[in-house]
Amino acid sequence: MAVVSQPMPLQDARERRGGAGRYMRLGYAGLLAGAVVAVCMLSILYLAQTGRVSTSGYRLQQLQGEEKALLRDAEQYEYRIAASQRLDVIDRRARELGFRPATPQQTRYLRIELSSGTFVAQR
Repeated sequence: MAVVSQPMPLQDARERRGGAGRYMRLGYAGLLAGAVVAVCMLSILYLAQTGRVSTSGYRLQQLQGEEKALLRDAEQYEYRIAASQRLDVIDRRARELGFRPATPQQTRYLRIELSSGTFVAQR
């Protein structure tokens, strides 16, 4: 389908251009109102962003406090583990539970011979 365009007279183009100008004329009051609206929109965006940043900062402080508490707990557990693995503590706790050291008569040895060599296991 062919499109035929006819040249528009110069007078019609001037009228259309002049009509657009009247439509777009705002005057000082319109420009002021537009500027106020733009400033209000930017202020709202600024406040929203500031609120998000402050909320994120508060959450970060909470998480840092939790991290400190968890690190402190981890150190306490490491200390308790180290203290409970000391041999004198293990010996004292075993005696409190009624255990006593084995005598030589209670000790038995078992010899296991394998193809790779001899191993001795104590029982």
